[in-house]
Amino acid sequence: MATRRQAVIDIDGTGIVSTALLTLLNQFPGLEGREVVFSTLPDSGGIALFPISGGVLLSNRESITGHVSQVCAYPFSVVYRAALKTDRQKIRVKEFLDTLGKWLERQPVTISGQDYQLTEYPELEQGRKIDSIARTTPAYLDKAYQDGVEDWAIRATLRYEAEYDK
Repeated sequence: MATRRQAVIDIDGTGIVSTALLTLLNQFPGLEGREVVFSTLPDSGGIALFPISGGVLLSNRESITGHVSQVCAYPFSVVYRAALKTDRQKIRVKEFLDTLGKWLERQPVTISGQDYQLTEYPELEQGRKIDSIARTTPAYLDKAYQDGVEDWAIRATLRYEAEYDK
């Protein structure tokens, strides 16, 4: 019988990364006065960050001197909820999310005729450092409600390193 290995979660890192990622998302130049909130969306609409599982430990190395080096993944989704009536409005939301994803990946983006590029990720606390953010999906229609409201989403994974001494 095969045993299933359970994922180890970086509990402290999950909170640290959630806070830093929410701050980073709210620095996106395409928000135009909107705000990304954490794990909640009103029925009427908005943009929110939803962590999928928290910081999952991918690798763990410990030296003979007690120095620990870990690599963790923080999978998340960004959901844009709105009442979209036309194809053009739906395309704009999809383009917004795809541009947000490119910006998070530190690719150059053009917003309202101006070029932007995220040059570095924010500092994290307690010996953690963001290595990369990569989309795992392009923007897609996640849910459509009977009242005409739709949830569009992208999924991505933030990889980070954690180092400390025991």
